[in-house]
Amino acid sequence: MADLTTNFIGIKSPNPFWLASAPPTDKEYNVRRAFEAGWGGVVWKTLGSEGPPVVNVNGPRYGVVYGADRRVLGINNIELITDRPLEVNLREIKSVKRDYPDRALIISLMVPCDEDSWKDILARIEDTGADGVELNFGCPHGMAERGMGSAVGQVPEYIEMVTRWVKQYSRMPCIVKLTPNITDIRRPAEAAKRGGADAVS
Repeated sequence: MADLTTNFIGIKSPNPFWLASAPPTDKEYNVRRAFEAGWGGVVWKTLGSEGPPVVNVNGPRYGVVYGADRRVLGINNIELITDRPLEVNLREIKSVKRDYPDRALIISLMVPCDEDSWKDILARIEDTGADGVELNFGCPHGMAERGMGSAVGQVPEYIEMVTRWVKQYSRMPCIVKLTPNITDIRRPAEAAKRGGADAVS
């Protein structure tokens, strides 16, 4: 059998097939099932800092984008960041990483745009043994109203600032998830690079 071992920004995995941050990566049970099925890595469903509760959608979590002739052009996920307590997620992440040390485990984060919030959550993520972090500056719904997600991703100066904080307070590789809701994607990508990002998505 071919060797599919991957090394992406210093994160090793048995293959390059990873699940993105979404409902299938929102809890220990789901991530364990993914790893048992052979996935090489996952990006854990976006975590936030402790604060006002997140009230998620109840029922269908996907919306359909139709074309002029009612053909389905795409499907989007309308779920917000996790609504599960941070401590529960941290405990589950630590357990999964302990049992699957050879799998890539990236933690997606979306917290308020202040240095102390990032410093605090990064220390807690490092304690889990996770391999890296994804800064979720992409999501346009629900959290942008709180000054997070695409509200940060549309301002290159914020992207650079937060990325610098992450690189200052963490040894973990950092992936910056950009928002497509901008006129020129090069500007936020360049800002992430200036801030020290290891990769963009």
